[in-house]
Amino acid sequence: MKPSQKAENSVSDKTRQRILRAAGKIFAQGGYRAMTLREVTHEANVNLAAVNYHFGSKKNLMRALMRDRFEPINLQRLELLDENIAANTPDPVPLEAIYDALFRPLFTGIESAPVNDTTLMQIIGRALTEPADFMRSLHKEFFAELSQRFMHEIKRCCPELSQEQLQYRFFLSISTMIGTVIEQVRLETISDGKLDGTNLDTILHELIAYVVAGFRQK
Repeated sequence: MKPSQKAENSVSDKTRQRILRAAGKIFAQGGYRAMTLREVTHEANVNLAAVNYHFGSKKNLMRALMRDRFEPINLQRLELLDENIAANTPDPVPLEAIYDALFRPLFTGIESAPVNDTTLMQIIGRALTEPADFMRSLHKEFFAELSQRFMHEIKRCCPELSQEQLQYRFFLSISTMIGTVIEQVRLETISDGKLDGTNLDTILHELIAYVVAGFRQK
């Protein structure tokens, strides 16, 4: 590749990332319905042609944002799950290890974000609670297969539970995880400042213990 082509690609990649960061910020603040391409172009300091060139439409931009933020986390989740399966074969993976593989990459992603950057937490909250029909289709695209993989291992670990119980309890586990992530600041409030909402290792440990205990309840 010629030096001029490398330079063009570098500029193009930087523009694309700038658009994604702008879209993430606006989506985090107001959700999918409130996010307009005009706002994105203004925030990213680019013209509409640049957005159309890189993404083609608002839906494709949102899909790219979800992929950019969630795909690395989901890949790490599956890698950890596969490692646990290999380590425990032929026995089932312990429930604590399954939930550690599911929860830890999300907390790691938050912890590795730049200081004072809460965009990832806000995007998570918006993406997983956004009522727009298009967002629901993205949930299936990015989380359906992941959920099936984890549900399969949980079923192996907890054969005494019915399919209905497994599904309800998995749903409640995910909801608890989401609530913990997007509302962690409340920890300091309800503990009267005695507990640190940024102590993610401790929060993760307690979250897993809480979820596992509830999941096993008969």
